[in-house]
Amino acid sequence: MGSKNKFVSELSETQIAQLNDLLESDWNVRTKQRAQAILLSNRRYSIDAIGLIVEYHRNTVSRWIDQWQERGIDGLLENEGRGRKKALSQAEEERVLEWLKDDDRSTRGRLAKIQKELGKTISAATLRRLFKRHGKVWKRVRASLSGQRDEAAFRQCEQELIEHMEAAVEGAIDLLYLDQSGFGRTPYIPYAWQDVGSTLRLPCRAGARINVMGLYSLMEGTLIADITDQSLTSTHVVDFLERFSKTVQKFTVVVLDNASIHTARVVTEKLLEWEGRNLYLYYLPTYSPELNIIELVWKKIKYEWLPLGAYESFDSLWKKLNDMLPKVGLEYNIYFA
Repeated sequence: MGSKNKFVSELSETQIAQLNDLLESDWNVRTKQRAQAILLSNRRYSIDAIGLIVEYHRNTVSRWIDQWQERGIDGLLENEGRGRKKALSQAEEERVLEWLKDDDRSTRGRLAKIQKELGKTISAATLRRLFKRHGKVWKRVRASLSGQRDEAAFRQCEQELIEHMEAAVEGAIDLLYLDQSGFGRTPYIPYAWQDVGSTLRLPCRAGARINVMGLYSLMEGTLIADITDQSLTSTHVVDFLERFSKTVQKFTVVVLDNASIHTARVVTEKLLEWEGRNLYLYYLPTYSPELNIIELVWKKIKYEWLPLGAYESFDSLWKKLNDMLPKVGLEYNIYFA
């Protein structure tokens, strides 16, 4: 955009993991936005592009980068202000974090070790705050398919998507992400605030599922979606993109994965026709779901935005999804990293 740009120094795998954990922690939104900005800068998004995503002025984003370069993760956290002296010194905190590499599960054992090795007694809550301050979060360990992908193809694709993003920020193109997701009666929300001594129970019944095909615009933050109780096929993909292609106003890139319904012959036969309308499909390499931003939209809907009451019946889930999907980007917003 003609403005001076800068990026963070290349992040280590440990730093990337810390920042991603910070995004999923219970720190406030401002702290998460700072972490998000650093991750985006590491992927060589410009300051202007980051500012557009996190909705802050470029000068603020620039200051966050400086704070990260100077102080690391501590430069991103909210200032705690004046208060009582920290239970552990900086050197002691570093020792505790080092112990975490050998034992990442036992809180009680770690408290005992702190008392034995450092001669200090702290509470479990203080220990949790220490870990959160350093970008740690207690969460489920997950399996990953990243080892099965072609890393060179992944990195090339990532760089090309950054270039598309830059072009979209400048208004040269429209950039959207396509995918489909299914919703059933089994709730995706494992936790909820409940009265002490009682357990909130929801019916979990198999049966009909609701399938959604969507196009998410990163620049607009809006979602175009079709909802159906039928299985989604390549014919649905063609019909969906055919309708969308007739609304295209300028060069438009749609990012999608290599699912069979996306690569079927009925789809590929339409590519030239759509390109004639300035609609181009950009296929991601296999095992690269993190490059398709709409995946995070589905996650937000399932795990955060859908209320528990939506799962009471098929009709209530259908009604809530029909009400919610058009409001993505208006009442329901998301920050990306």
